[in-house]
Amino acid sequence: MRPPLVRLVVAVALAVASIGVAASGVFAASDLAACTLQPTEGDAPEQLGTIFESVAATGPQDVWAVGSHVIGGVSTAYAERWDGSAWTVQDLHLPPGPTSISSLYDVTAFGPDDVWAVGTWMGDDALIRHWDGSSWSAEKPPALPGTERILTAIDGTGPDDLWAVGQQWLGEQMHGIVLHRTAAGWSVAAPPPGAAVLHGVAMLQPGVPLVAGWSIGKQGYAEALLAARETDAWTREGVPAAPGRNVFLTGLVVGHPGAAWAVGFSNQGPNGDAPVALRRSGDGWRTVAVPDQGGSVRLASVATGDAGTVVVGQVSTGGLIRALALRADGESWTAIPGAGEEPPDALAGVTLDGDAVWSVGRRVVTGATYGIPSARVYSCG
Repeated sequence: MRPPLVRLVVAVALAVASIGVAASGVFAASDLAACTLQPTEGDAPEQLGTIFESVAATGPQDVWAVGSHVIGGVSTAYAERWDGSAWTVQDLHLPPGPTSISSLYDVTAFGPDDVWAVGTWMGDDALIRHWDGSSWSAEKPPALPGTERILTAIDGTGPDDLWAVGQQWLGEQMHGIVLHRTAAGWSVAAPPPGAAVLHGVAMLQPGVPLVAGWSIGKQGYAEALLAARETDAWTREGVPAAPGRNVFLTGLVVGHPGAAWAVGFSNQGPNGDAPVALRRSGDGWRTVAVPDQGGSVRLASVATGDAGTVVVGQVSTGGLIRALALRADGESWTAIPGAGEEPPDALAGVTLDGDAVWSVGRRVVTGATYGIPSARVYSCG
């Protein structure tokens, strides 16, 4: 059984309407417990049909959100930039012609003139884009075998030490992808042995990436995978066992010095998702319990910084999906007020920028057969 591609775009019908987003918000670094997320919407017509997957920031006047824009049964890669007062749609200089199911799934920013985004073109080829301060340009990925070559995460210590991960369909099964960029350009690196899907990458130190995703065990269940690469060899890290359950890790972040968080979900069926939150310290990975949220929970993304640690995702109850945002509270999590108060919506990406929280995803606007996705931005303020 092929593992699910958690961030693969779901195409929906597009009706005539207009909804957009704008967001800003700050809180004192010591006052994360007082943060209340605010969903804000404007009047930009481009936002209707937009699904945001990831967000990155280099300051309060430089925030990037990426994802896809859906029209009818197709989608195209999409990006916007916040300059402190408004969002502007970015020209990604995409190839002309059909787009099929195309999207950007992750973005990382080293500065206002150095932003990187990855995803898929036509649902079949790896897509890499770079912002140099004035325009977006294409980065040619190295040749990859198979089909369904999708990049889902990117991180690094700078443009000469970049790592991108994802998956490809090869030999009747999924295999993880790892790409590395140095001053000489992009190259293919061997993935951790057994990796089926890689969905997160973060740097433990220069040249030493940590990746997250899942492999397929002997019993056919998806098993959480966390591995670090040093001197061209991967070391798989031990994680708490979950026998008889699928475990999908979809978000990863490394703090300092070397502490890390990995999040995702586990299940025994499509309607019984349980949140998974793991923390890495000197004694390995351990589970940080998530309080009962009254429904089926998927955690999608995690961010950490001096202000604290925040995780986002969704809760499904009685067929209705609402956004979820939690902050780390000792050895557990506490809900951040504001998220999910205007369902149906879900959050896919989060970042901390000093004393600001930004989280992005999508909501569903009434209309057409299944409703229409519209970009969603939450922030503290």
